Amino acid sequence: MGTLYLQARGLNLFQVTSLNSILFCALFLAEAPTGVLADKMGRKRSVIAAMALQVLGEVLYLFSRSYWAFALISVIAGVGFAFASGCVEALIYDTLPAEERDRSMQKAMGLNGLAHQLAFVLAPVLGSFLVPVFTLNRFLLAVLLTACSVAVALLVALTLEEPPAVARQAQALGQIVSAGIQQLRRSRRLQWLLLITMLTSTFTMALVGLYQPYFATLGFSAFWMGMAFAAGALLAGLGASVAHRVEGLLGPRTGLFLVTLLPGIGYLLLAFATSDGLAFFAFIATYGTATLKEPLLSAYVNQPIVADQRATVLSLINLLVSAYVAAMMLVMGWLADFDPRYAFMLIGGVIVVATLLLRVDRVAVISPVAKE
Repeated sequence: MGTLYLQARGLNLFQVTSLNSILFCALFLAEAPTGVLADKMGRKRSVIAAMALQVLGEVLYLFSRSYWAFALISVIAGVGFAFASGCVEALIYDTLPAEERDRSMQKAMGLNGLAHQLAFVLAPVLGSFLVPVFTLNRFLLAVLLTACSVAVALLVALTLEEPPAVARQAQALGQIVSAGIQQLRRSRRLQWLLLITMLTSTFTMALVGLYQPYFATLGFSAFWMGMAFAAGALLAGLGASVAHRVEGLLGPRTGLFLVTLLPGIGYLLLAFATSDGLAFFAFIATYGTATLKEPLLSAYVNQPIVADQRATVLSLINLLVSAYVAAMMLVMGWLADFDPRYAFMLIGGVIVVATLLLRVDRVAVISPVAKE
């Protein structure tokens, strides 16, 4: 109900989506420094910093009244996400045993995605009961409970263990960044995977933000909005838990290609839905498949990266992706003020075209040790 809460504070749809752009700009600026810090001071400390910033953001979100206050919160959230973006993935990859690490990474990221999505299954269901009517007091209760939930996550982060196999960097910060940039410049495979990651971005934050006012114009109640979100999150979680089996079932060429293409098709169905029922199920399908490719693609991206620079390189990749996402979010917000379906149409078209032109079907069958 985040978009409706912000609208209750007097923000329009362009301002709401611009907050996401501010978040991604902050994420863009903080990506490289936080990735370097993760390689230098350790993955665990970076995760703790990420959780602490999220707690701060949620508390401020509860008391904010103006657009600029929410913009500040977006900056804090962006820096927090930057601490987590490359670090969490690096922490998972380096914790896994060296044998069959790539296959294990797909499974581990799938389970991580499942846990992430289960929270989104419970949250909208509870939210639909906590916010049966769109009043400010009900919105504030939901925000308060969210802040408490993030505080618990911070406490859990304190129990993490640092991977013993990864030594902290003794180099200066500038040298670590330079080494990471050199990896990206020299590896054509990493550049290819970067383009795929960027141009097939599924904009789940924008989807979650824009479906609410879109559904409101169709006459959906808060209960049915929550049910749609919960069903989409459940589908996404179940998909993430079995994503590592997709290539085994469909073959290496078809598996990643299909799960990359599906969200694009879902966006187009949502844009051209001819009935309320079709829009409802199109949203579930789009959200449910939006992150399905991530466990598979994550393993391929991590393969060619040097271990002690992993968080730095992943953060540099996320930096470039964040710049693209931030720019596109502004375009989506501008289009959404005319009609949210225009934004859905744009993203669906980009994903479908990029999946075809970048030959995503070849990722799994080209050796990661092929000549650069």
